[in-house]
Amino acid sequence: MKKRALTLVLVGFQGALIAAASSDIPPTQKRMATVDLARALLTTHAKSADIAQNNPFSPVRALPSAEMVTPAPGEIVQASDREILVGISASVTPSGVMQLGSTPILLFGQKKFKVGDSIQIMFQGAPYDIQITGIERTSYTLRLNKEEITRPIKPR
Repeated sequence: MKKRALTLVLVGFQGALIAAASSDIPPTQKRMATVDLARALLTTHAKSADIAQNNPFSPVRALPSAEMVTPAPGEIVQASDREILVGISASVTPSGVMQLGSTPILLFGQKKFKVGDSIQIMFQGAPYDIQITGIERTSYTLRLNKEEITRPIKPR
């Protein structure tokens, strides 16, 4: 008796699930309206060149004309000490700092530099002597002629 009642309950429950599942699907006209709206939203009316130019991740993105200043062939462009120092400091990446007694030491792999030491660096085909003028726990200061720049030890 219990088996019959349980079987009837299960069959009735399964029938109710099938009936409920078939009524969840909207009619064809309503589905087509939704599909047409999705197509209209996904369709672009812009040219592919416009899309590539406005995409910030596009490798063919054109730079603004103000930034595209190129010297004429044979023309020598003189950069200021500040510009040279900024360019050089981007390539100078120390591996850390250590303290030996009261003297801070800037580490570049196996090489060690103290305050007052100079580093000779090739930048844009010319050698430059950059002097280390300050070493802190988290930063260091470089000098080229009369220009100085302070950089963090570990760039973010």
